[in-house]
Amino acid sequence: MARLTAEQKQHYDEQGYVFLQGLFDPAELQPLIAEVEAKVDQVAHDYHAAGRLTSLYEEHGFKHRLRKLVEDCDDVYQEIPGGQFCGPALFEILRHPKLVDIAESIVGPEVHCEGRHRLRPKLPNYGPADFRWHEDTRYGIQRITYSQQQYGLGAHDPGQGDTFISRIVPAPTMPEPGFWIPLVDVDEENGCLHLMPGGHRHTVPYTEQWRPSQFAPQLDGLDDVAFPMQVGDALLIHQHLPHVSPPNRSDHVRWSEDIRYQDARLPIKSQREPGFLAKSQERPDDIVTTWDEYRRIREAAAAYQQATREAAESFRKTTGMALF
Repeated sequence: MARLTAEQKQHYDEQGYVFLQGLFDPAELQPLIAEVEAKVDQVAHDYHAAGRLTSLYEEHGFKHRLRKLVEDCDDVYQEIPGGQFCGPALFEILRHPKLVDIAESIVGPEVHCEGRHRLRPKLPNYGPADFRWHEDTRYGIQRITYSQQQYGLGAHDPGQGDTFISRIVPAPTMPEPGFWIPLVDVDEENGCLHLMPGGHRHTVPYTEQWRPSQFAPQLDGLDDVAFPMQVGDALLIHQHLPHVSPPNRSDHVRWSEDIRYQDARLPIKSQREPGFLAKSQERPDDIVTTWDEYRRIREAAAAYQQATREAAESFRKTTGMALF
């Protein structure tokens, strides 16, 4: 059992994170890396067969191949990141006792792995792969619109885009500990995470996203900290902790995986991505232990969403009214 020590739990509560150096033996992550490589290879063959790639770039390894593919055809990128990627090797990481037991230290004995796990390929100098300062919780209360603050540009800066996004004011939420797991060594050159220790204890989110100096007064006096990491390390992050992934200035892809957990006794955060019961004293027979079980859950959720969309479209065509 790899539950948090008392000191680690106190650090998580006060600072909003725990650096778990060497949590995994790098060999434990190799099946996941191989699974990602297989997915990239499948996409490459599909696009090449469709005449959309000039080469398969098979001579390039895990850290470089996706970059070469995207340079050849930008659409390849959309096939890889996010929650659409999942297979047996990733499932074994999602249910790994080292993660689930640590999550239990925070959410209690009923542990649900959220379906909003995300594969993150951060390409070099590639805008769609960059993230601003943000928190991981999905807030559901009030939205305030403001000009996009990309890379710290002011509202009237000539480089400012005309996109508008929303600042979302949070309501009290349940614990949702998240793990950030690099699949390559990360440093400041290739876009390691920066955290704002203690920032999870603020009451209102920041309005300016890219630079720490532009945060709302509630975050004044807090400094960002960079976290270079090696394969096998992990960061445990409070859902309200501000963090950022600066641009990747290296020559290779920075691969990582995001995983979140919650108390299984509370409502599931996303019906579109329901996740699975990972540990339970109350419902041991409902624990999902195989990839086939989780695959069926994901397929059923996708089928339900498709049926809902089709019903809504049929209603719109019949009545001229939109359901949502």
